[in-house]
Amino acid sequence: MTYLETYTSSLNNSSLSDSITTTAKSVVSNIESRFDFTEPLTGLLLGNVQSGKTGQMLGVISHLADKSYRIFLLLTTDNIDLQRQTYNRVKSALTSFTVLSESDVVLFNPHNLIKPIVIVLKKNASVLRKWGNLLMTYQLNTGLCLTIFDDEADAASLNTLVNRNRTSTINKHLQKIKDTASSSLYLEVTATPQSIILQTVMSGWKPAFINYFKPGKDYLGGNFFYSNPTSYCIRFTSENELDEISEDGDILCPEGLRKGIVSFLVVCAYKKIKGETNCNFMIHPSVRISIHKKFVECVQGYLNLLQQSTSDKGFLEQLKETWTDLQQTKPDLPHYDDIYEQIVEILDNTLICVIPLNSKSFICRDSNNPDALDLSKGFNIVVGGNTLGRGITFPHLQTVYYCRSSKMPQADTFWQHSRIFGYDREKELVRIYIPRTLHSLFVSLNEANEILIKQIENGIENIQVIYPNGIKPTRKNVLDNQYLNMIVGGANMFANNPISQYTKDIDSIVEQYINTEYSDVSAEILIKILKLTGSSVHSDFDSNKYIACIKALQEKRPTIKYRLIVRTNRDISKGTGTLLSPTDRRLGDSFKNDITLTIYRVNGSTDKGWDGSPLWIPNIKFPDGICFYNIDE
Repeated sequence: MTYLETYTSSLNNSSLSDSITTTAKSVVSNIESRFDFTEPLTGLLLGNVQSGKTGQMLGVISHLADKSYRIFLLLTTDNIDLQRQTYNRVKSALTSFTVLSESDVVLFNPHNLIKPIVIVLKKNASVLRKWGNLLMTYQLNTGLCLTIFDDEADAASLNTLVNRNRTSTINKHLQKIKDTASSSLYLEVTATPQSIILQTVMSGWKPAFINYFKPGKDYLGGNFFYSNPTSYCIRFTSENELDEISEDGDILCPEGLRKGIVSFLVVCAYKKIKGETNCNFMIHPSVRISIHKKFVECVQGYLNLLQQSTSDKGFLEQLKETWTDLQQTKPDLPHYDDIYEQIVEILDNTLICVIPLNSKSFICRDSNNPDALDLSKGFNIVVGGNTLGRGITFPHLQTVYYCRSSKMPQADTFWQHSRIFGYDREKELVRIYIPRTLHSLFVSLNEANEILIKQIENGIENIQVIYPNGIKPTRKNVLDNQYLNMIVGGANMFANNPISQYTKDIDSIVEQYINTEYSDVSAEILIKILKLTGSSVHSDFDSNKYIACIKALQEKRPTIKYRLIVRTNRDISKGTGTLLSPTDRRLGDSFKNDITLTIYRVNGSTDKGWDGSPLWIPNIKFPDGICFYNIDE
């Protein structure tokens, strides 16, 4: 059997095997059509949050091995637990390979490759320096191709000093490792590609191709949890619950959190009745460790209170209400009395473990240690901040309480907090407790993510990263300000140096719209006009970019309107700004939620600074509150 067949046959899941095989063959096809072994090649493997990227990545490695690639580096984020977890998974999955960890220096010999070799390293400066020097010592530039898979490539790999004309440490080490080989493949892997897509070609980190793999049929992701209209799993909380716990004084458990805890207890009881022993609840309140401590105290205090109050009227009413709520989505939920009996046992035997998980919490996660943290066992309530983002996996995560806020949220960071996404959730019993404002943010993030994926599926030229005003796509320190272009909705954009060669063609298109104040037209009409207008200076008015924005907005807002304002016989001097009359400016500004294209047919007389030929000058305005991001190079 081939390496790919050996790997997929071990999965015992035909649909997953088929998906991995399809992805592997597609990625390798993209590589073979672009890679000539003389110049380095960068590509991107894109999936959804917790949708099985590691399995897909191992499939691509296996198929590349079938194509005689022999040396693979697999990079994880700088986390000891994650590196160890990834190493163990690769070692158990790729049984036909030699799999090394970062400490296995003496076992590495690229000149005696009986089997393909995979080296699992974390993106740590000392680790990368050591292996970079080792690879240089072995002189891979003698002909061996080095293939690098960078998991969560957008998190730490990019140059964070790009705007200071310097190179950040991790980025420098990764570039050095790439340079050790005569030819290198670099495959970036992530679910949040914003910062990667917005890299410049000259940076060396912009992908030449992107392969998106769809999640499996049982995957619960953004379209389920953050749909519009609102998913049945969402329970809205007060906007100020974080403030209630952040304040000094006695820590009282706010209503939304109390309801989340009781809902989790019901699900744990259900699991216990079924004979299952694992269920998780994630609480994500803040990046501040002091807040995590208060939440742990609050949750533990409430559980202690419930332990002493299982027969109190207030608790019984809350439990009955919660049981009824969950039964609405899971009609076969066990009888209330059975659930109650199990909850009493859970509380009496303190079977709920409350765990702080942050940079200051010392928790052993070594699977060989009996005291290690293993979220695949027991009933756990985990409280944390940034550590609850990338890399960490929550098996059987059923309940989420989320109240983290930000004045200027960063799309890729917030989207990575969606640890509820995954395959092993009990769909009818998942619940997210969240304020309305934060829910609206995640709905917007999901819409933006879906648009980005559709653009990628249609080709990677002129991709527009779109977010509502007030949401950043990614951290600004990895984006080259010299080339970053942002189009802000509500602003008039016009051609300072308009072209005139297609005047007659435009005349025939707009003839029927001349004698109207404005016209509602199709997106295709605007696109047709934009293809014939523009500027002799590319950066002045890029018609192709605006066309890409229109197409992207068609996906985001199917009901959006397209307004066309046509004016003729204008005798205007060259270089007079947007050229819009006060009346036309007010008219265009009144269409706040629409795309408005205003075109003026200027006579073009020489005494006004033109060349004597009539011409059309375009002015386009996108809806208020929308920002488009791309790179101009």
